[in-house]
Amino acid sequence: MEKAILDIKELDIIQKMNGSYSHNGDKAIDLGKACSYLRAPFTGTIKRIYKNSNAVWLESSEKVMYADGTVDYMTVMTLHDNNISNLKVGQKIYQGETYYHPGVKGNVTGSHIHIAVGKGKFRGNGWYKGKYQPKAKSYAWLIYNQYDVNKALFIADKVKQTNTLYKWKLAGDDINKVDNSTDKQSYYSKCLYKGSSIVGGLKSIKVDSSFINRKKIAKKNNIDDYRGTAEQNTKLLNLLKKGKLKK
Repeated sequence: MEKAILDIKELDIIQKMNGSYSHNGDKAIDLGKACSYLRAPFTGTIKRIYKNSNAVWLESSEKVMYADGTVDYMTVMTLHDNNISNLKVGQKIYQGETYYHPGVKGNVTGSHIHIAVGKGKFRGNGWYKGKYQPKAKSYAWLIYNQYDVNKALFIADKVKQTNTLYKWKLAGDDINKVDNSTDKQSYYSKCLYKGSSIVGGLKSIKVDSSFINRKKIAKKNNIDDYRGTAEQNTKLLNLLKKGKLKK
């Protein structure tokens, strides 16, 4: 089971939950451009994209561990990236992959990422119309089953904390493994291989690196049409280096 993790360069919250500008009644936060990027908080699938603000809804593939101890599916909604041409509905994103950036797409003042968390799976069309925001001269659009972001997401240990506003729980060194008596999944050992080849990575932990075995491993890790492409191999290697490649 994965912990849901806020993995960015710098935590500088420029608008808090239920903020006075455009977050009245909204549990979303705005991350200033110093965040630089957003890495996927969990392994999940893009359920919807709304082009007017480049809003993206990412739903976890499995139940995840929330920072407050809750275990459930999670949906994260992000807005304002200038360019999401690399993203599409149905695309699988792996935890730790950089997939979103601060921007000014939509009704926005200043480059940032608007991020909101919904408890459970993607619902309806992803959001509903909230309160009118006089200062922003627009309505807030709220993710279903809103959840306090700091209670949902751990924060990666390496994140520079500049303007945190809330108490955040650190993910810890072993960010991807959570003790759970019902979780019987086993993983290959985390490798220290510095190269860029999945073959080399598997060999470094003395695992059969043949195409046939890599295809079996890929299927266990939700890559059903394994052809040995650079993209597929990179995903497998990233999982291996993080100790989360399923056996």
